[in-house]
Amino acid sequence: MEMKKELSESTENLENKERFKLAAKNIIDCFSFNPEKESLLVITDGKVIETNNDFIEAISGELNLRTQDKQRTKGNWEMVVVPASPKSATPLGEMIGEKMKNRPVLIVTSMSRSHSKETGAAFRGDISDKSVFDEIIASKTFRNTVANGYSAYTPERLETIGNKLPDSTYEKMKLFAKNNRSRIISITKGHNPYEILTRGAVEEPVENLKERASKVNEIMKDVVRVHITSSLGTDIWLSLSTDLKEVEDGNLGKPGSLSNYPIGEWSCSPDWKDSDGVLVIDGPCGGNINQDIIDQSSPFILTFKNGEVIDIKGEGQALEMWKNYLDSGNNEKNQAYKLAEFAVGTNTKALKDKPREFWGSSEGEKVYGTAHIAVGSNGSFGRTPDDPNYNSAAVHCDMVLGLHKKNRVTVECQKKDGAKFVLIDNGEPKEY
Repeated sequence: MEMKKELSESTENLENKERFKLAAKNIIDCFSFNPEKESLLVITDGKVIETNNDFIEAISGELNLRTQDKQRTKGNWEMVVVPASPKSATPLGEMIGEKMKNRPVLIVTSMSRSHSKETGAAFRGDISDKSVFDEIIASKTFRNTVANGYSAYTPERLETIGNKLPDSTYEKMKLFAKNNRSRIISITKGHNPYEILTRGAVEEPVENLKERASKVNEIMKDVVRVHITSSLGTDIWLSLSTDLKEVEDGNLGKPGSLSNYPIGEWSCSPDWKDSDGVLVIDGPCGGNINQDIIDQSSPFILTFKNGEVIDIKGEGQALEMWKNYLDSGNNEKNQAYKLAEFAVGTNTKALKDKPREFWGSSEGEKVYGTAHIAVGSNGSFGRTPDDPNYNSAAVHCDMVLGLHKKNRVTVECQKKDGAKFVLIDNGEPKEY
Protein backbone atom coordinates (compact mmCIF):
# COMPACT_ATOMS: atom_id res chain seq x y z
CA MET A 1 0.00 0.00 0.00
CA GLU A 2 2.79 2.38 0.98
CA MET A 3 4.70 1.58 -2.22
CA LYS A 4 1.59 2.31 -4.37
CA LYS A 5 1.23 5.66 -2.64
CA GLU A 6 4.87 6.52 -3.27
CA LEU A 7 4.57 5.53 -6.93
CA SER A 8 1.42 7.64 -7.27
CA GLU A 9 3.14 10.67 -5.73
CA SER A 10 6.21 10.12 -7.93
CA THR A 11 4.03 9.96 -11.06
CA GLU A 12 2.17 13.10 -10.03
CA ASN A 13 5.45 14.96 -9.42
CA LEU A 14 6.72 13.97 -12.88
CA GLU A 15 3.45 15.14 -14.47
CA ASN A 16 3.66 18.44 -12.59
CA LYS A 17 7.21 19.00 -13.79
CA GLU A 18 6.17 18.36 -17.39
CA ARG A 19 3.26 20.80 -17.03
CA PHE A 20 5.62 23.40 -15.59
CA LYS A 21 7.98 22.93 -18.53
CA LEU A 22 5.12 23.60 -20.93
CA ALA A 23 4.02 26.64 -18.92
CA ALA A 24 7.60 27.97 -18.92
CA LYS A 25 7.82 27.59 -22.71
CA ASN A 26 4.48 29.37 -23.26
CA ILE A 27 5.47 32.24 -20.97
CA ILE A 28 8.84 32.85 -22.64
CA ASP A 29 7.14 32.59 -26.05
CA CYS A 30 4.96 35.59 -25.12
CA PHE A 31 8.09 37.79 -25.08
CA SER A 32 9.24 36.83 -28.58
CA PHE A 33 12.60 36.58 -26.80
CA ASN A 34 15.63 36.90 -29.09
CA PRO A 35 18.77 35.97 -27.10
CA GLU A 36 21.01 37.19 -29.94
CA LYS A 37 19.81 40.74 -29.42
CA GLU A 38 18.77 40.96 -25.76
CA SER A 39 19.12 39.51 -22.28
CA LEU A 40 16.10 38.36 -20.24
CA LEU A 41 15.80 39.12 -16.52
CA VAL A 42 13.95 36.82 -14.06
CA ILE A 43 13.01 38.29 -10.67
CA THR A 44 11.81 35.89 -7.97
CA ASP A 45 11.84 35.66 -4.18
CA GLY A 46 12.90 33.21 -1.50
CA LYS A 47 9.36 32.10 -0.73
CA VAL A 48 8.74 30.99 -4.32
CA ILE A 49 12.04 29.10 -4.43
CA GLU A 50 11.21 27.39 -1.14
CA THR A 51 7.63 26.37 -2.01
CA ASN A 52 7.66 26.02 -5.79
CA ASN A 53 11.19 25.44 -6.98
CA ASP A 54 10.01 23.06 -9.75
CA PHE A 55 8.59 26.02 -11.66
CA ILE A 56 11.73 28.13 -11.19
CA GLU A 57 13.78 25.19 -12.45
CA ALA A 58 11.47 24.91 -15.47
CA ILE A 59 12.00 28.60 -16.28
CA SER A 60 15.78 28.22 -15.87
CA GLY A 61 15.79 25.11 -18.04
CA GLU A 62 13.80 26.77 -20.82
CA LEU A 63 16.08 29.82 -20.86
CA ASN A 64 19.19 27.64 -20.87
CA LEU A 65 17.80 25.73 -23.86
CA ARG A 66 17.38 29.00 -25.75
CA THR A 67 20.74 30.54 -24.90
CA GLN A 68 23.38 27.76 -24.59
CA ASP A 69 23.68 26.65 -28.22
CA LYS A 70 25.61 29.66 -29.50
CA GLN A 71 28.61 31.41 -28.00
CA ARG A 72 27.10 34.85 -28.55
CA THR A 73 23.86 33.98 -26.72
CA LYS A 74 25.38 32.26 -23.67
CA GLY A 75 24.63 34.15 -20.49
CA ASN A 76 21.93 36.27 -22.10
CA TRP A 77 19.58 35.78 -19.19
CA GLU A 78 19.93 36.20 -15.44
CA MET A 79 17.94 35.60 -12.28
CA VAL A 80 17.84 37.78 -9.18
CA VAL A 81 16.23 36.79 -5.89
CA VAL A 82 14.60 39.51 -3.77
CA PRO A 83 13.19 39.25 -0.24
CA ALA A 84 9.57 38.07 -0.21
CA SER A 85 7.05 40.77 0.71
CA PRO A 86 3.34 40.65 1.65
CA LYS A 87 2.79 43.96 -0.20
CA SER A 88 2.07 43.93 -3.92
CA ALA A 89 3.80 47.23 -4.70
CA THR A 90 6.83 46.93 -2.42
CA PRO A 91 9.82 48.60 -4.14
CA LEU A 92 12.27 46.17 -5.71
CA GLY A 93 15.24 48.46 -5.09
CA GLU A 94 17.38 50.79 -7.17
CA MET A 95 19.80 48.08 -8.30
CA ILE A 96 16.95 45.86 -9.57
CA GLY A 97 15.34 48.90 -11.20
CA GLU A 98 18.51 49.50 -13.21
CA LYS A 99 18.62 45.86 -14.28
CA MET A 100 15.00 46.06 -15.51
CA LYS A 101 15.68 48.72 -18.14
CA ASN A 102 15.45 48.03 -21.89
CA ARG A 103 14.81 44.28 -21.73
CA PRO A 104 12.22 41.51 -21.23
CA VAL A 105 11.51 40.99 -17.52
CA LEU A 106 9.73 38.01 -15.94
CA ILE A 107 8.59 38.60 -12.35
CA VAL A 108 7.70 35.42 -10.43
CA THR A 109 6.98 36.39 -6.84
CA SER A 110 4.87 35.15 -3.94
CA MET A 111 2.96 38.45 -4.02
CA SER A 112 2.50 40.47 -7.22
CA ARG A 113 5.21 43.09 -7.77
CA SER A 114 3.88 44.35 -11.12
CA HIS A 115 2.85 47.60 -9.43
CA SER A 116 6.20 48.44 -7.82
CA LYS A 117 7.68 51.82 -8.71
CA GLU A 118 10.59 50.13 -10.51
CA THR A 119 8.18 48.15 -12.70
CA GLY A 120 6.32 51.34 -13.58
CA ALA A 121 9.56 53.16 -14.40
CA ALA A 122 10.80 50.32 -16.65
CA PHE A 123 7.42 50.14 -18.38
CA ARG A 124 7.40 53.91 -19.01
CA GLY A 125 11.07 54.09 -20.00
CA ASP A 126 11.93 56.63 -17.28
CA ILE A 127 15.39 58.16 -17.06
CA SER A 128 16.88 60.47 -14.45
CA ASP A 129 15.23 63.87 -14.28
CA LYS A 130 16.88 66.76 -16.08
CA SER A 131 18.45 68.31 -12.97
CA VAL A 132 20.40 65.08 -12.33
CA PHE A 133 21.37 64.90 -16.00
CA ASP A 134 22.59 68.51 -15.95
CA GLU A 135 24.78 67.74 -12.94
CA ILE A 136 26.39 64.87 -14.87
CA ILE A 137 27.02 67.05 -17.91
CA ALA A 138 28.58 69.76 -15.74
CA SER A 139 30.68 67.36 -13.69
CA LYS A 140 34.47 67.23 -13.78
CA THR A 141 34.30 63.49 -14.48
CA PHE A 142 32.29 64.05 -17.65
CA ARG A 143 34.60 66.87 -18.77
CA ASN A 144 37.66 64.64 -18.19
CA THR A 145 35.97 61.89 -20.23
CA VAL A 146 35.45 64.31 -23.08
CA ALA A 147 38.97 65.73 -22.81
CA ASN A 148 40.49 62.24 -22.94
CA GLY A 149 38.65 61.45 -26.15
CA TYR A 150 36.24 58.92 -24.68
CA SER A 151 33.18 60.85 -25.84
CA ALA A 152 31.77 62.06 -29.15
CA TYR A 153 31.53 65.47 -27.54
CA THR A 154 35.03 66.93 -27.88
CA PRO A 155 36.01 70.17 -26.13
CA GLU A 156 35.65 71.97 -29.45
CA ARG A 157 32.18 70.45 -29.98
CA LEU A 158 31.15 71.47 -26.47
CA GLU A 159 32.30 75.03 -27.17
CA THR A 160 30.09 75.32 -30.25
CA ILE A 161 27.04 73.63 -28.73
CA GLY A 162 27.17 75.56 -25.49
CA ASN A 163 23.95 75.47 -23.48
CA LYS A 164 22.15 73.47 -26.16
CA LEU A 165 24.00 70.30 -25.24
CA PRO A 166 22.00 69.28 -22.16
CA ASP A 167 18.63 69.88 -23.81
CA SER A 168 19.31 68.17 -27.10
CA THR A 169 21.15 65.23 -25.57
CA TYR A 170 18.60 64.79 -22.81
CA GLU A 171 15.70 64.74 -25.25
CA LYS A 172 17.51 62.18 -27.40
CA MET A 173 18.10 60.00 -24.33
CA LYS A 174 14.42 60.23 -23.34
CA LEU A 175 13.33 59.23 -26.83
CA PHE A 176 15.79 56.31 -26.85
CA ALA A 177 14.49 55.11 -23.46
CA LYS A 178 10.87 55.34 -24.60
CA ASN A 179 11.57 53.39 -27.79
CA ASN A 180 13.38 50.66 -25.81
CA ARG A 181 11.01 50.23 -22.88
CA SER A 182 10.88 46.94 -21.00
CA ARG A 183 8.43 44.12 -21.73
CA ILE A 184 7.19 42.70 -18.45
CA ILE A 185 5.24 39.61 -17.34
CA SER A 186 4.27 39.22 -13.69
CA ILE A 187 3.22 35.90 -12.16
CA THR A 188 1.90 35.78 -8.61
CA LYS A 189 2.74 32.52 -6.85
CA GLY A 190 0.18 32.60 -4.07
CA HIS A 191 -1.24 29.49 -2.41
CA ASN A 192 -2.47 27.96 -5.70
CA PRO A 193 0.75 27.92 -7.77
CA TYR A 194 0.16 24.61 -9.54
CA GLU A 195 -3.45 25.28 -10.52
CA ILE A 196 -2.94 28.78 -11.86
CA LEU A 197 -0.16 27.72 -14.24
CA THR A 198 -1.50 24.42 -15.55
CA ARG A 199 -5.32 24.60 -15.66
CA GLY A 200 -8.05 27.11 -16.32
CA ALA A 201 -7.10 30.46 -17.83
CA VAL A 202 -3.83 29.13 -19.31
CA GLU A 203 -5.87 26.79 -21.52
CA GLU A 204 -7.57 29.63 -23.44
CA PRO A 205 -6.08 29.93 -26.96
CA VAL A 206 -4.02 33.12 -27.25
CA GLU A 207 -5.61 33.86 -30.64
CA ASN A 208 -9.04 34.17 -28.95
CA LEU A 209 -7.64 36.47 -26.28
CA LYS A 210 -5.97 38.70 -28.87
CA GLU A 211 -9.22 39.01 -30.81
CA ARG A 212 -11.31 39.90 -27.75
CA ALA A 213 -8.72 42.33 -26.41
CA SER A 214 -8.59 44.09 -29.77
CA LYS A 215 -12.39 44.43 -29.81
CA VAL A 216 -12.55 45.84 -26.27
CA ASN A 217 -9.73 48.24 -27.08
CA GLU A 218 -11.68 49.55 -30.07
CA ILE A 219 -15.00 49.71 -28.19
CA MET A 220 -13.47 51.66 -25.27
CA LYS A 221 -11.86 54.40 -27.37
CA ASP A 222 -12.88 57.85 -26.12
CA VAL A 223 -14.85 56.44 -23.16
CA VAL A 224 -14.69 58.93 -20.28
CA ARG A 225 -17.22 57.48 -17.80
CA VAL A 226 -18.44 54.04 -16.77
CA HIS A 227 -21.40 53.12 -14.54
CA ILE A 228 -21.07 49.76 -12.78
CA THR A 229 -24.07 48.13 -11.08
CA SER A 230 -24.91 44.71 -9.63
CA SER A 231 -27.87 43.00 -7.99
CA LEU A 232 -26.14 43.06 -4.59
CA GLY A 233 -26.04 46.85 -4.63
CA THR A 234 -22.88 47.96 -6.43
CA ASP A 235 -23.64 51.37 -7.96
CA ILE A 236 -20.55 53.39 -8.84
CA TRP A 237 -19.50 55.90 -11.51
CA LEU A 238 -15.84 56.08 -12.56
CA SER A 239 -14.05 58.77 -14.58
CA LEU A 240 -11.65 56.99 -16.94
CA SER A 241 -8.37 57.78 -18.69
CA THR A 242 -8.57 55.11 -21.40
CA ASP A 243 -5.29 56.27 -22.93
CA LEU A 244 -3.65 54.93 -19.75
CA LYS A 245 -4.45 51.29 -20.43
CA GLU A 246 -3.04 47.77 -20.36
CA VAL A 247 -4.19 45.19 -22.90
CA GLU A 248 -3.40 41.60 -21.91
CA ASP A 249 -3.45 39.56 -25.11
CA GLY A 250 -0.31 37.44 -24.81
CA ASN A 251 1.70 39.61 -27.21
CA LEU A 252 4.69 41.10 -25.41
CA GLY A 253 7.00 41.52 -28.36
CA LYS A 254 6.74 45.32 -28.41
CA PRO A 255 8.53 47.73 -26.04
CA GLY A 256 6.29 49.00 -23.25
CA SER A 257 4.24 45.79 -22.93
CA LEU A 258 3.07 44.71 -19.48
CA SER A 259 0.96 41.70 -18.52
CA ASN A 260 0.04 39.46 -15.66
CA TYR A 261 -0.03 35.71 -16.27
CA PRO A 262 -2.35 33.98 -16.92
CA ILE A 263 -3.59 36.58 -19.37
CA GLY A 264 -7.02 37.87 -20.30
CA GLU A 265 -8.10 41.38 -19.38
CA TRP A 266 -8.45 44.94 -20.65
CA SER A 267 -7.73 47.56 -18.01
CA CYS A 268 -7.24 51.29 -17.59
CA SER A 269 -6.58 53.87 -14.89
CA PRO A 270 -9.48 55.93 -13.43
CA ASP A 271 -9.20 59.60 -12.53
CA TRP A 272 -10.23 60.36 -8.95
CA LYS A 273 -12.41 63.42 -9.52
CA ASP A 274 -16.10 62.48 -9.79
CA SER A 275 -15.41 58.76 -9.27
CA ASP A 276 -18.16 58.18 -6.71
CA GLY A 277 -20.50 55.48 -5.50
CA VAL A 278 -20.86 52.15 -3.70
CA LEU A 279 -18.94 48.92 -4.31
CA VAL A 280 -20.22 45.62 -2.84
CA ILE A 281 -17.41 43.05 -2.66
CA ASP A 282 -18.33 39.35 -2.76
CA GLY A 283 -15.50 38.06 -4.96
CA PRO A 284 -11.78 37.36 -4.46
CA CYS A 285 -9.42 40.24 -3.65
CA GLY A 286 -5.69 40.88 -3.80
CA GLY A 287 -3.63 39.86 -0.79
CA ASN A 288 -4.54 36.15 -1.21
CA ILE A 289 -8.14 36.75 -0.10
CA ASN A 290 -9.55 33.87 -2.15
CA GLN A 291 -13.22 33.01 -2.67
CA ASP A 292 -13.37 30.44 0.13
CA ILE A 293 -12.39 33.16 2.61
CA ILE A 294 -14.94 35.57 1.13
CA ASP A 295 -17.63 32.84 1.38
CA GLN A 296 -17.11 32.60 5.14
CA SER A 297 -17.89 36.29 5.56
CA SER A 298 -20.70 38.55 4.44
CA PRO A 299 -20.02 40.86 1.46
CA PHE A 300 -18.43 44.14 2.54
CA ILE A 301 -19.45 47.55 1.25
CA LEU A 302 -17.14 50.39 0.23
CA THR A 303 -18.30 53.96 -0.41
CA PHE A 304 -16.12 56.10 -2.70
CA LYS A 305 -15.98 59.88 -3.02
CA ASN A 306 -13.64 61.44 -5.59
CA GLY A 307 -11.84 58.13 -5.95
CA GLU A 308 -11.22 57.51 -2.24
CA VAL A 309 -12.84 55.04 0.16
CA ILE A 310 -14.65 57.19 2.72
CA ASP A 311 -16.78 54.52 4.41
CA ILE A 312 -16.53 50.77 5.01
CA LYS A 313 -19.35 48.50 6.17
CA GLY A 314 -19.26 44.79 6.91
CA GLU A 315 -17.66 42.24 9.18
CA GLY A 316 -15.77 38.97 9.06
CA GLN A 317 -12.35 37.58 8.23
CA ALA A 318 -12.34 38.77 4.59
CA LEU A 319 -12.85 42.42 5.49
CA GLU A 320 -10.28 42.21 8.30
CA MET A 321 -7.70 40.70 5.91
CA TRP A 322 -8.53 43.34 3.28
CA LYS A 323 -7.99 46.20 5.74
CA ASN A 324 -4.75 44.71 7.09
CA TYR A 325 -3.43 44.22 3.56
CA LEU A 326 -4.16 47.82 2.53
CA ASP A 327 -2.85 49.27 5.79
CA SER A 328 0.42 47.37 5.33
CA GLY A 329 1.17 49.41 2.21
CA ASN A 330 -0.59 52.68 2.94
CA ASN A 331 1.11 56.09 2.94
CA GLU A 332 0.58 59.54 4.44
CA LYS A 333 -1.82 60.42 1.60
CA ASN A 334 -4.03 57.37 2.33
CA GLN A 335 -3.47 56.22 -1.26
CA ALA A 336 -3.91 52.52 -0.50
CA TYR A 337 -7.61 53.43 -0.28
CA LYS A 338 -7.67 55.39 -3.56
CA LEU A 339 -8.64 54.07 -6.99
CA ALA A 340 -6.02 52.52 -9.24
CA GLU A 341 -7.73 50.44 -11.94
CA PHE A 342 -10.92 49.53 -13.79
CA ALA A 343 -10.89 46.38 -15.93
CA VAL A 344 -12.95 43.66 -17.61
CA GLY A 345 -12.06 39.99 -18.06
CA THR A 346 -11.74 38.34 -21.49
CA ASN A 347 -10.83 34.71 -20.70
CA THR A 348 -13.57 32.05 -21.06
CA LYS A 349 -11.44 29.30 -19.41
CA ALA A 350 -10.49 31.21 -16.25
CA LEU A 351 -11.42 29.33 -13.02
CA LYS A 352 -13.11 26.58 -15.03
CA ASP A 353 -13.70 23.44 -12.90
CA LYS A 354 -11.61 24.78 -10.02
CA PRO A 355 -12.55 24.58 -6.32
CA ARG A 356 -13.44 27.88 -4.67
CA GLU A 357 -10.29 27.91 -2.54
CA PHE A 358 -8.42 28.37 -5.84
CA TRP A 359 -10.60 31.29 -6.94
CA GLY A 360 -8.01 34.02 -6.42
CA SER A 361 -8.00 37.54 -7.83
CA SER A 362 -5.07 36.86 -10.20
CA GLU A 363 -7.21 34.44 -12.22
CA GLY A 364 -10.70 35.52 -11.12
CA GLU A 365 -10.22 38.98 -12.63
CA LYS A 366 -9.71 37.34 -16.04
CA VAL A 367 -13.15 35.65 -16.13
CA TYR A 368 -15.16 36.61 -19.22
CA GLY A 369 -18.15 38.77 -18.27
CA THR A 370 -16.69 40.09 -15.01
CA ALA A 371 -15.25 43.43 -14.03
CA HIS A 372 -12.77 44.37 -11.35
CA ILE A 373 -11.78 47.55 -9.59
CA ALA A 374 -8.49 48.06 -7.75
CA VAL A 375 -7.20 50.48 -5.17
CA GLY A 376 -3.56 51.29 -4.52
CA SER A 377 -0.56 51.77 -6.78
CA ASN A 378 -1.23 52.83 -10.40
CA GLY A 379 2.24 53.68 -11.75
CA SER A 380 2.27 50.69 -14.10
CA PHE A 381 -0.48 52.33 -16.17
CA GLY A 382 1.84 55.16 -17.15
CA ARG A 383 0.88 57.54 -14.34
CA THR A 384 3.89 59.69 -13.46
CA PRO A 385 4.68 61.42 -10.13
CA ASP A 386 3.62 64.81 -11.52
CA ASP A 387 0.12 63.46 -12.34
CA PRO A 388 -2.48 64.60 -9.75
CA ASN A 389 -3.94 61.07 -9.88
CA TYR A 390 -0.59 59.31 -9.33
CA ASN A 391 -0.84 56.67 -6.59
CA SER A 392 2.37 55.61 -4.84
CA ALA A 393 0.94 53.22 -2.23
CA ALA A 394 2.98 50.06 -1.66
CA VAL A 395 -0.01 47.80 -2.42
CA HIS A 396 -2.33 47.20 -5.36
CA CYS A 397 -5.55 45.37 -4.46
CA ASP A 398 -7.88 44.00 -7.15
CA MET A 399 -11.51 43.30 -6.20
CA VAL A 400 -13.46 41.02 -8.56
CA LEU A 401 -17.14 41.68 -9.34
CA GLY A 402 -19.63 39.39 -11.08
CA LEU A 403 -18.37 35.85 -10.49
CA HIS A 404 -21.69 34.67 -9.06
CA LYS A 405 -25.00 34.07 -10.84
CA LYS A 406 -26.80 36.10 -8.17
CA ASN A 407 -24.46 39.06 -8.56
CA ARG A 408 -23.71 39.58 -12.26
CA VAL A 409 -22.44 43.03 -13.20
CA THR A 410 -23.67 45.57 -15.72
CA VAL A 411 -21.23 48.11 -17.15
CA GLU A 412 -22.57 51.13 -19.03
CA CYS A 413 -20.17 53.48 -20.84
CA GLN A 414 -20.25 57.10 -21.96
CA LYS A 415 -17.96 58.57 -24.62
CA LYS A 416 -16.55 62.10 -24.98
CA ASP A 417 -19.32 63.06 -27.41
CA GLY A 418 -22.02 61.91 -24.95
CA ALA A 419 -22.82 58.65 -26.78
CA LYS A 420 -23.71 55.78 -24.44
CA PHE A 421 -23.55 52.00 -24.80
CA VAL A 422 -23.60 48.85 -22.65
CA LEU A 423 -20.32 46.93 -22.42
CA ILE A 424 -21.59 44.15 -20.10
CA ASP A 425 -25.29 43.46 -19.51
CA ASN A 426 -25.98 41.38 -16.40
CA GLY A 427 -22.79 39.37 -16.93
CA GLU A 428 -23.16 39.10 -20.71
CA PRO A 429 -20.42 40.88 -22.71
CA LYS A 430 -21.59 42.87 -25.71
CA GLU A 431 -19.66 43.03 -28.98
CA TYR A 432 -16.57 41.22 -27.66
